[in-house]
Order: sequence, then structure tokens, then C-alpha cells
Amino acid sequence: MFAAASLGRREWIDVSSRLSRSDGGDPDYAGDVPSTAPFALRLEPMEDSWVRVCIEGELALTSSSVVELAVERELAGQRDVLLDLSGIDFIDSAGLRAMTALVRTAKANGRRLRLSSDLPPHARRLMEIVGLLPFVPIADDSSLEGPY
Repeated sequence: MFAAASLGRREWIDVSSRLSRSDGGDPDYAGDVPSTAPFALRLEPMEDSWVRVCIEGELALTSSSVVELAVERELAGQRDVLLDLSGIDFIDSAGLRAMTALVRTAKANGRRLRLSSDLPPHARRLMEIVGLLPFVPIADDSSLEGPY
């Protein structure tokens, strides 16, 4: 289970123990397997309606659903999101699927989703190959304005 703890205006989501289904479904579901992959997610409020979502470790099968839920919650809360992937070591197809879903969610909520300019070369190349970059602009803290 993941737990969120509020630390002032920052929020940490601890996913170190295990992920589980929230629908009470089959306990043998793969999501109930404890994750051994390194992963951390941190939310940092920024100016205006922005929040920085910092992701570290692997953006893969087990972690991508946590990222998706956390970012969807921010977008639904009428905040724009800057995804900071500078700390990721690995991204797989589940991570790319989550990114694609977040683009759709941001658009459906009338919110902005941007990637931090500190995007690692391996992640940038993968997103170029699959054609995701035109839909998620790369920005730094000073260039967050722009269309939804």
C-alpha cells in the first residue's frame, strides 16, 4: 500500500513497501507483489497553480500506476504539473503508457502538463522515438506559461 504524508507544503509518497489494488480484487494480482525496484515520488508546490512532481528510480510497471494516480489527483485538483524525471534511471512501456494517459487527463481537465528540462537523455530519446514530446512540452521553471 502506498501512503502519503504531508510535510508542510511538500508531500512524500512512500511506495517502498508494496502496491495493492484498491478495488478489493484478486490478491494474486501482480500489483500486490512487493516492488524491489528503487522508486520515490515527491510533490513540491510551485508558484501560481503549478506543482512539481519529482520521480526518482525506475518508472516501470509497479511505479507507473503510483505516478499516474498522484499526477491525476493534482490535475483534478486544478493544478498544472511539471514532471521532473531528472532522477529516473529507467523507463519502460508501462511508464510511457502512464505518460500518455496523463497527457489525456491533463487535456480533459483543462490543465497543463510539462516535462522538466532536466530530462535524462535516455528518457528524452525514448519519448522522441514514440512521438510523445510534441504532446508534453519541455520547460524549465521560468517558462511554465503557455497554452493548455
